[in-house]
Amino acid sequence: MITREEIRIAIEEGNYEKAAGLLKEYVSDPAKYSDTIAIYDAAIGEYYGDRQRMWEAIRSGLLANGRNYELYVMLGNYYLQENMQKSWLCYENALFYCDEPEDQKLIRGLMDQLENEYDIVVNRASAVILSDNLLEYTKLCIDSIRMTTPEGAREIIVVDNASEDGSVEWLRLQPDIILLENREKIKFSAGCNQGITAASGPSDIFLLHNDTILTENTLFWLRMGLYDKEGNGAVSCVSNCAVYGMEAGSNICTIPGLLDFGRQTNLPEKQFYENRIFLDSIALLIRREALNRAGLMDERFSFSPHMGMDYGLRLLKSGYKNLICKNSFIICFGKQLPGGNSKENEAFLKRGKEEFKAKWGDEFSYYSHIRKDLLYLIEEEKEKPLHILEIGCGCGASLEYAGGGYLNAKLYGVELNPKAAQIAAYVGEVICADVENLDFPWEEEYFDYVLMGDVLEHLLDPEAVLKRLRKHVKTGGRIIISMPNVKHYSVLLPLLLEDRFSYEDAGILDRTHVRMYTGTEIQMLVSRSGYQFETLQYVQLAEELPETERRIIDGLAELMETPAKASYLAYQYIGKAVKTPETENV
Repeated sequence: MITREEIRIAIEEGNYEKAAGLLKEYVSDPAKYSDTIAIYDAAIGEYYGDRQRMWEAIRSGLLANGRNYELYVMLGNYYLQENMQKSWLCYENALFYCDEPEDQKLIRGLMDQLENEYDIVVNRASAVILSDNLLEYTKLCIDSIRMTTPEGAREIIVVDNASEDGSVEWLRLQPDIILLENREKIKFSAGCNQGITAASGPSDIFLLHNDTILTENTLFWLRMGLYDKEGNGAVSCVSNCAVYGMEAGSNICTIPGLLDFGRQTNLPEKQFYENRIFLDSIALLIRREALNRAGLMDERFSFSPHMGMDYGLRLLKSGYKNLICKNSFIICFGKQLPGGNSKENEAFLKRGKEEFKAKWGDEFSYYSHIRKDLLYLIEEEKEKPLHILEIGCGCGASLEYAGGGYLNAKLYGVELNPKAAQIAAYVGEVICADVENLDFPWEEEYFDYVLMGDVLEHLLDPEAVLKRLRKHVKTGGRIIISMPNVKHYSVLLPLLLEDRFSYEDAGILDRTHVRMYTGTEIQMLVSRSGYQFETLQYVQLAEELPETERRIIDGLAELMETPAKASYLAYQYIGKAVKTPETENV
């Protein structure tokens, strides 16, 4: 029977061929694959230059034990070919977990070697926490920083906002905390600026709510995301209590469960971040250079959600990217709202929207959705250079997301709303215009993909727009569209049973819709315009149909020559169509 000791000896002797054979036989029982075996597996991969094997071994090992320092050394070695700063961060994290004096010297030697041979500039993170009562949560937050982050990688700055629950007295006793005491309450943004100004040296700034807990390696992976590229200005976590599509683990109700979720989330990932126009500031790490260019927080904002939205836009305007790190999870209790009840909180958040609108001209929630349902239909190699156009691009959230997935893509947009178009212009080349009256400025055969999410139903002549766009779509290029289905039971049944066909502020009968289509009519529209559907899917509402309505729909479906109950259940159609040759056009 093969033992781990035999594999280790073979590697130490430099007999990697023998080690690989022994390891293969050893792990024929998958239950034997541990973090120790992962180290041997990664070492074999490193020797043979098999980076994929090396990566998978490190990831599997850290899933088994996220505190194994040898695996972080291996991860640092892996990144030597890509990013020296990330290698340095991995070695720093290895040193944090290492308690073997001899190995500590070796790891410090690796860090020193990088610093001597390359221009390594990795700032420590100054955690800036606004304490507004919630002492027990503040204790948990600070303890989690201490337990999960190397001391040399961070400093802790707490701005106490006139707390009355003993917070100041406890904070004064903490030797590793820089404490600023306010005798009167100030706005959240002003408190953040106090802490930022108090940061020592050229540190990056980690804005953190005091009702949060860092899970294992939370800040490490945030820093890895920040230093992945020079243009990254700020990064944020996923959380069980977050906004802007950053939610994760929200169905887990216990602290042990959330901590375990963090251990399983905070792991190496190939595509571990997404580009965003906004970030949630419950845990926001900002690069020092980006902060110097964009400036401090705008003190007109009372609380973090809209302060974070504002700062994200300012970073984009300054030429930086905002990233969400999907492999960095933080626990948030959602307690840091100033109101004592839901009505007070609602009023407070409403005031934040008004503050944001006063500065930027609109609240922008309508224009900031990421249409992942459309973007998932772009199926290309991630390195492929693409030209992507979005009609009705809003603030550019979907374009920015696409740019994060396809790093060599050139992004273009058309948007009617001037304020939204102004923001989207930070993401790509955006024209503010009515697409029906726009003289398209692009070359023929230019775009690989044109996105039109819930656009065509708003146009007077959608067919004319599709036909005019066609010559700018490459041969073999595609359009991706979404359109509501006027045959949906929520429209049809009131018409049949109540003689009612009432326009509304939103939905299928949105009063801004000029045209209405069924699934068949959508297919005919696209075909007449010179495209052919490769895929056409539909989205249903989650609600259950009452028995009477269900029986009516079943009866109507039986009257049709082809069973098509789905045509009554489809709330929206989403499809991808390829440009057809000229000879096939009607």
